[in-house]
Amino acid sequence: MYLLTEVIFFSGQRRHLPASGYRPDAIFNESQDYWGITFIDLPIEKFDVFTPAIIKFTFQECHYQEVSLGQSFAIMEGARQVGKGKIISIEE
Repeated sequence: MYLLTEVIFFSGQRRHLPASGYRPDAIFNESQDYWGITFIDLPIEKFDVFTPAIIKFTFQECHYQEVSLGQSFAIMEGARQVGKGKIISIEE
């Protein structure tokens, strides 16, 4: 399974734009749990611009049942939020 998303990375939070294979954490729920994600496809060219991306959960397949279409999430590097995203589609 994987998630089709739109993501944005904030200027000033990272030195360089991430690439496919990037493995940050994400916060999808109100309990502020960090879930590992991997960007499978990330054709980003600029900071502060929404870009389509494909991600998968790195460790827990059960997380796919815990997210929903239209849900927003924070992209985290440690305690720092470097971007955000929104789920467009959940694919099998």
